[in-house]
Amino acid sequence: MELQTKQDPQQLLATTLRRLQQDGERVSPVDELISQWSEALGEGNLTLENIADELFSLKKALADKKAAKIASSLHTLSKLTKQAANESSDAGLVGQLLQLSEVLEGLSKQAAEAK
Repeated sequence: MELQTKQDPQQLLATTLRRLQQDGERVSPVDELISQWSEALGEGNLTLENIADELFSLKKALADKKAAKIASSLHTLSKLTKQAANESSDAGLVGQLLQLSEVLEGLSKQAAEAK
């Protein structure tokens, strides 16, 4: 039986949202979250650093409760996730990342409407 090391995109999304909404003063949950994104995207993914930066921006936007900034960060994460899919050579992962990108974009639109 083979162990699955890559995280399901829906699970990654749920974990991302949960971790970013808790512990506004601590950085370590975001560090762990970046590690999870790294595992999901695979080693050497060129987009990971940008995703890490955007996760920090999203955490700040959530802490500030600024809907426009939250929407913008989610939109950027969606674009970066799509870019990561284009960089991946794992066909199964590409489909999952594209699906995650669509979910993030949908959340971005919901956040923009909640202004």
